[in-house]
Amino acid sequence: MGVAEELLVVTTREDWGKPARRGTIPRLGEVWEPVGPTMTLLTAHLVRVQDVAPFVPAGLAIQSVLPGYTVASTLLSYYGPESTLEYHELVVAGALVRAGRRIAPFVTQIYVDSERSVTGGRRMGLPKELATFEWNGRAPGTARVTRADGVPVATIDYARRGLAVTLHLSGPTISVIGREIWRFTSAMRGAWGLTRATVSSPPDSPLAPLRLGRALVAVSCGAMRGRMGDNMRAIGALASDGRVP
Repeated sequence: MGVAEELLVVTTREDWGKPARRGTIPRLGEVWEPVGPTMTLLTAHLVRVQDVAPFVPAGLAIQSVLPGYTVASTLLSYYGPESTLEYHELVVAGALVRAGRRIAPFVTQIYVDSERSVTGGRRMGLPKELATFEWNGRAPGTARVTRADGVPVATIDYARRGLAVTLHLSGPTISVIGREIWRFTSAMRGAWGLTRATVSSPPDSPLAPLRLGRALVAVSCGAMRGRMGDNMRAIGALASDGRVP
């Protein structure tokens, strides 16, 4: 099966919305179930709309939260052997975007150390790339992510978390498959606490244009269980002339 055919694999109507079997590459419409045995870090940053615009398809409107600025977010995690697939991941949602009346983060970059995860993510319209991770999952700590071709992506430094509260964090994501706009939800349950974090990228990093730096807000948790890619559905299409739908 070629790459193009791989990306077109979808579930049957009966399986749409069900969890993928552990150890298999999720098909479009199947839910991923990550289980993080160490720690997960979430950060939020103010970034300039003009800096992130080149990473967002024409036809999606970048949503400003302050004049000229939108919100970028990152997710750093390790999904252990109990997960659908086992791998490390750094997700960068470079902007909030609007499709019709729906507003959600748009993922501009994802780095993982699993080829199977790359295939499954691209089926969902997520731009996954292979990378290596230097990270022990402890807090405080440092994670270094390097693209498979040797280009450094980011160094993430973070502190210990503060007082932790068990929460079920969930939210939507917008992706694009071909010219179709899709929306899905993800959720993670764990004991979350505030922390401090900085995402640094060298000048040749693909993240450098975003200038993420010190997070406005950062939270981390220890052991985590989640559902990703839930309630996935097409919500529109990109106009051929680049207009916002």
